[in-house]
Amino acid sequence: MKVAVAMSGGVDSSVSALLLKKRGFEVIGISFLLFDNQEKSLEEAMKVAEALEIPHYFFDLREVFKREIIESFINEYSLGRTPNPCALCNRKIKFGLVLELVKRDLGVDFYATGHYVEKGFYKSYPLLKISRNRKKDQSYFLSLIPGERIPELLFPVGEFESKDEVRNLAEREGLKFWKKEESQEVCFFMGKSLVEYLEEHLGEREGEIIYQGRVVGKHKGIHFYTIGQRRGFNLPFGKPLYVVKIEAKTNRIHLGEERELEREEFYLEDINFQLPLEYWESPRAQIRYRTEKVPVKEIKREGEFWKIILKKPVKRVTPGQVCAFYEGEFLLGGGVIAKTD
Repeated sequence: MKVAVAMSGGVDSSVSALLLKKRGFEVIGISFLLFDNQEKSLEEAMKVAEALEIPHYFFDLREVFKREIIESFINEYSLGRTPNPCALCNRKIKFGLVLELVKRDLGVDFYATGHYVEKGFYKSYPLLKISRNRKKDQSYFLSLIPGERIPELLFPVGEFESKDEVRNLAEREGLKFWKKEESQEVCFFMGKSLVEYLEEHLGEREGEIIYQGRVVGKHKGIHFYTIGQRRGFNLPFGKPLYVVKIEAKTNRIHLGEERELEREEFYLEDINFQLPLEYWESPRAQIRYRTEKVPVKEIKREGEFWKIILKKPVKRVTPGQVCAFYEGEFLLGGGVIAKTD
C-alpha cells in the first residue's frame, strides 16, 4: 500500500514517515510551499526523506494559500471576527487540495500527517479520536474536514502518550532535527506578532470605545481586539472590563463586565458533520482550543445557520472561531461561530 506523508522537516512528520516505512508501506514524502521564505524547512524535509531512503516531492501552493487562507484571515479581522487559520487550512489545503493532488498525481492509497490525533470506529463510522497525548491533542483543528476523507488518513504519532517518546524514537533512529523546536505562531506570520502582522496589512482605523451606552475612548482598529480581551484600552475604570461586542459596521468596540461574556446560545455557519447528526447522543461543544467541553442541550437549523444551545453558559464565544463537537473521546464534527445573537 502506498502512502504520502506530509513532511515539514519537524520531528512529528519525520517519525510518521519512519513508522509507516517500518510497517511495510511504500512511503512517499511530500512537502508544500505555502508562502515565501520556506526554503529552510523544505531543505530539512528533503534531508529527512533522503535519510529514510524515500522519494520526496513538493507542491507549490502559494497562490491558492494566499487566496484561501491569508486573504481570508486578513478580511475576517477587518470584519471584527477572530478566525482560526489552522482549522481552515486543514479543511481547504492540507486535507483538501493536497489530498486530491497526491491521490491524482502520485496514486497513493493513504495520506498521513504528524498531527496528534487517533482514529477509531463509532456506530460503524470511521471517526477521529482525541490523541493519547492529551497535552498535544489536535483533534479540535481537524473538526472541519469532511468525514468521508477519514478512511484515507493516517496519524502515526497520535498513538504516543508524550512528545518525549516521539523525540526519543527519532534520536534512536538517527533522524536529524529531532531537537527542532516547533513554532507556536501562525505559520505565515514569519516571526511577527499578531498585532504586528495586522498593523502591516490593515494599518490603523480609529473608532469609538463604548461602555454603558456612551463613548469612553478611542481605539486604533477593531482588528486589534477580540471577544474577552481586557487589555489595550488605556482607560482608568478602576475595575476589569472586557470586550463584549465588536461592531464592524460602526467601527466600535463595546466594553462590559466579565458576566456579560457568558452565552448559552450561539450560531454556527459552515457546519461539518463527520458523524451524521441523527447518531449524536450526548455531544459536548468546545468553543476554543484547550477550553472545557460543555454538554449540548440542542442543535437545530435556523435559516442559513445552526443554533447551538448549551446546558450551561460559557465565556468568550467568538465569531470566526471554531466550535468542535465530541462524544466521549470521538470527534463528531464542527463549525465556525457566526454570531451570538
